Amino acid sequence: MNSRIFQHNTFTTLSSGFYKGTITLKEALEHGSVGIGTLDTANGEVTIINGIAYHGDSENHVRLVEEDETMPYVAMVEHQPIAKFTDSSVSNSEDFLSALTKRFPTANTAYTIVMTGQFKEVTVSSKPANNTRPYDEIMADQPYFTKENISGIMVGVWAPKHLTDLFGLGFHLHFVSDDKTFTAHVQNFITENIEIEIGKITKIDQEFPDDDENFDQHLFQ
Repeated sequence: MNSRIFQHNTFTTLSSGFYKGTITLKEALEHGSVGIGTLDTANGEVTIINGIAYHGDSENHVRLVEEDETMPYVAMVEHQPIAKFTDSSVSNSEDFLSALTKRFPTANTAYTIVMTGQFKEVTVSSKPANNTRPYDEIMADQPYFTKENISGIMVGVWAPKHLTDLFGLGFHLHFVSDDKTFTAHVQNFITENIEIEIGKITKIDQEFPDDDENFDQHLFQ
């Protein structure tokens, strides 16, 4: 069985400056138990594992997201692995992810990625709250945080070029540590002993907020 993804809005609606929350966490959880996103005003990073949403902010604090909090973008996946394997090598993320793409049966569709285990190092980033500036300026100023010798789960998607407007290009991964004290958008990592699952996405459920006046009037670039 192949994986399915539900998206409320897209990578491009977010990167084009639409930061208003238009779906609640409760509504998003109707479409799956694993996901990635951000809160209203593009505040921080949201990672959903087993139906529980964790928010990592720009000061490296972690808290649970309430069901009535809203998000301008979220992707929920029904992860069905087509391949599972372990890796005990020490590899940086650039080399590891490059090798991982060679395991994809085709480079013309998107994939769900789940990696669990021990990492020698994980570096994450998170956006500040109350954003109004262009997205690229926010990304340029966001803080980075690094933890060494950390165990946890990394989830997300990989997308080819022709799906960039939907998902962004390449890997989009979030991390949550086992002790739930460290989470955000993954910038880079070093593997140590991890289990990897790959799921092939063949169904996309794309939703837009058709009853939101702000969305209807936003000028997307």
